Amino acid sequence: MDELTLRGISQFYAYVLERQKVHCLNTLFTKLEINQSIIFCNSVNRVELLAKKITELGFSCFYIHAKMQQSNRNRVFHEFRNGATRHLVTSDLFTRGIDIQSVNCVINFDFPKNSETYLHRIGRSGRFGHLGLAVNLITQEDKGNLRRIEQELGTEIKPIPAQIDRSLYVG
Repeated sequence: MDELTLRGISQFYAYVLERQKVHCLNTLFTKLEINQSIIFCNSVNRVELLAKKITELGFSCFYIHAKMQQSNRNRVFHEFRNGATRHLVTSDLFTRGIDIQSVNCVINFDFPKNSETYLHRIGRSGRFGHLGLAVNLITQEDKGNLRRIEQELGTEIKPIPAQIDRSLYVG
């Protein structure tokens, strides 16, 4: 099952300082051809803060997390699925059972602590036989987790190149 989930998903990491993460995200948004992206944070608080920052940068963005009322979560999910916005910031609430065909990019703004969470997060791209891209923003504190998750999943997460070949995630 692990291999099925990883098939068709190109995985990269960008080594950054915590304070560089928003700038890095902005760069990704301008350089990549993103149909729709899901951006994962490790806390509800960071989800809302990041969504606000992305909006301030001029990008259309929704957010969703477990502390929202179910009716609001349903509305946001429905609108995202229908293409009302290109970017969705979320907590791990959104890691399972969410199949949106147009999502071609998953960004781990905060790197997950374990391989199961990592697998479920990046599995939101590359659905229905489509190609997907997973970009992980890695700080010094995440390096050990990155190596452990690579080992546990038997996969390689490569350093992000200056230019990502669009054939890896578009089309």
